[in-house]
Amino acid sequence: MMLRLLKYVALGFCSACAVQNAPQGGPKDETPPVIREISPVIGALNYTGSTATVVFDEYIQAQKLRGVLVSSPPLTGLEFELKGKRLSFTWDENQMTDSTTYRISLGDEVGDLNENNRIKNLQFVWSTGPIIDSLQYHGSLNKKGEGAFDALSVWLVPSGIDSVSKAVFSTTPRKDGSFSFYYMPSDTFDLLVFEDLNFNKTWDVDMEPFGFQKNIFSLPDSFHTIIDYSALDFEIPILDSIVQDSIAYYIDTASEESLGTISFRIGPHEKMLHLWCTHSSNHQYLMTSSAHSDTLLSEPIILPPGDYTISGYQDLNENHVWDGPSWEDGTEGEPILESQVFDLKANWDIEQPIVLPLKTAEDEN
Repeated sequence: MMLRLLKYVALGFCSACAVQNAPQGGPKDETPPVIREISPVIGALNYTGSTATVVFDEYIQAQKLRGVLVSSPPLTGLEFELKGKRLSFTWDENQMTDSTTYRISLGDEVGDLNENNRIKNLQFVWSTGPIIDSLQYHGSLNKKGEGAFDALSVWLVPSGIDSVSKAVFSTTPRKDGSFSFYYMPSDTFDLLVFEDLNFNKTWDVDMEPFGFQKNIFSLPDSFHTIIDYSALDFEIPILDSIVQDSIAYYIDTASEESLGTISFRIGPHEKMLHLWCTHSSNHQYLMTSSAHSDTLLSEPIILPPGDYTISGYQDLNENHVWDGPSWEDGTEGEPILESQVFDLKANWDIEQPIVLPLKTAEDEN
């Protein structure tokens, strides 16, 4: 009996040792897949087919490829199929233009199956004629408002058109807001950046925020420009007369020690400003408006204590309405103040500076 028990203990001990000393495998794979075959080859000339294929040295994945896949100029009916190590593309036949350089960009979305090590800037490039266009354009977005840069679309369209339906070249900004166009012909374009809110792969001017810059030139070097884009629309607060009366009554009946006093210091400006002061309860608005002025200190205002937010816009055409950007007129939206928050406590007497938009009347001229 004792010998049998010792045998079981020995077996159990050896089993535990085997688990603790199991092999841990080799080093982590940090190498992206390697291209073994690609057709058409990068820089192919006189290619007029309707398929493209790339084969890698290992199994791949591309979970978000459909969201980043871009062809410039656009290829109608562009679809892809992923099988094992092969990624294939097809598009509608007989649509490519003669003597034109085409590019299919896959972004950074193709990676190996196990670790998803990404291939950077994977693309197909070919020409239907004897020459590959080699000019380029680089820029970055100066974005206001929420949302990720890589949720936006950047289009180059023929210069001077009033109605935008499709792009000649298109791309998606990188996560830092920068973007690039390569393999461009010598030409002039208008640039549009917008958020495709309804995912219909086109720009709906009445519902999707946008920014633009007209007369973009393709260049042989790395010239870089900054494009303004705002996801913001300015909505003028609606003043509730009943609430306003109740606030006025509260101020009239409250003790002086339970209220605060504030003056607003507004910097020099050439055009009218419309400003709103909103209490954190969302029940009280105070509107102020100032015309052309040097540095201005408002009259002291008595308000209930609490957190306040200043909002407003610069009324460049002084029509008392916020005007958004207009592609047709070639005008940008009137500058919106960044939200500015301050705290007013009971029995305080403070002077609050207001940071104005950078644009002035001089910028418009």
